[in-house]
Amino acid sequence: MTDHPFLVAGGGIGGLAAALGLARHGHPVRLFEQSPAFEEVGAGLQMSPNGVRALRSLGAWEAVEPYCVIPSEIHLRDGITGALLQRIRLGKPFEEQFGAPYRVCHRADLLSGLLTAARRNFKIELNPGRKVEAVAEMPSGARLTFADGTSADGAAVVAADGIRSRLREAVCGSIQPTPRGVILYRGLMPLQRVPPEIEADCVTLWLCPRGHVVHYPVSNWRNFNIVAALDGDLAECGWQAPAPSAEVARSFSGVCEDLSNLLAAPATFQRWQGADLPALPRWSSSRVVLLGDAAHATLPFLAQGAVMALEDAVILAREVTRAPGLAQGFEGYEGQRRARTARIQEQSRRMSRIYHAGGPVALARNLTLRLTKPSFALKRLEWIYRWTPENSG
Repeated sequence: MTDHPFLVAGGGIGGLAAALGLARHGHPVRLFEQSPAFEEVGAGLQMSPNGVRALRSLGAWEAVEPYCVIPSEIHLRDGITGALLQRIRLGKPFEEQFGAPYRVCHRADLLSGLLTAARRNFKIELNPGRKVEAVAEMPSGARLTFADGTSADGAAVVAADGIRSRLREAVCGSIQPTPRGVILYRGLMPLQRVPPEIEADCVTLWLCPRGHVVHYPVSNWRNFNIVAALDGDLAECGWQAPAPSAEVARSFSGVCEDLSNLLAAPATFQRWQGADLPALPRWSSSRVVLLGDAAHATLPFLAQGAVMALEDAVILAREVTRAPGLAQGFEGYEGQRRARTARIQEQSRRMSRIYHAGGPVALARNLTLRLTKPSFALKRLEWIYRWTPENSG
């Protein structure tokens, strides 16, 4: 289509994935990250089979896999009584069912694997320490202007600059994240500090009135990731702030002893307001296209936020390559991604209500989980897990 480079704004998971996807289709890419180094400070993440397929398509799975952990099972527990409500076995039968494995890792490890793959691709130019201030569209391309007064020109701009995207306004006006009435806490600690009564090799979800907790090992068994979600709003909705473990313990008073001991184990947590994006009127203009959280940020309750960005990158690269022009490529990408990501957003909000139920609703939920076969639970996730680049949408 063009020999001019694509300009990618944002060096996180979505930006690096976009660069890899475009480069693997033969497009030169210049990527710009505002931080002086490529780093990721977020929580752990669950790499479901669709995410593994996306990484394989991007040529990055071999670089990411060594950092991942193979959990033995997924456990759902009552946070008050500690009772096991449901267990889903992972491993070969799961992999055979969905055609790809299920793994867990830290976001920093995923970023490291993507960065390793990007550095090996001669079509990708990585530029840390370049903060994007503005984007301008021109008849023959697009221009990024940086905080230091310099600029870069290219065929088009991929805005992968997150939920608080600076470039989104150039596409669809000023649209801000929407708080969804949930406070999130993230804790990370060495695996050896996990209390012995916790099954550290499992992904465990504790369901509590007005909140839930999920935890699993990351970084090739070196660390243990804990994320707690609690109904509520923060007076200050900044990205994140430290919170002592005592604050989390108070928020989950009344839970069973095992869970209480675990929440007291990390020295500190990071706290932020859970938010997502409303439906955008459009994802692209003639020369700028949104990707990942900049287009469809979601709550983390289906564990699909980062994976959706990986899928985006695969489909965007394919569509701009096979379309007769950039505008048609951007339209094809949005057409294949909008409904799926909107469903992820809606279902994530719904899971928050289910996970945080109390009283008779919680009793009914727990009874359903006890009586339902794991195969039925997995069948409800097929629409997520069975995604492939060939059967996208």
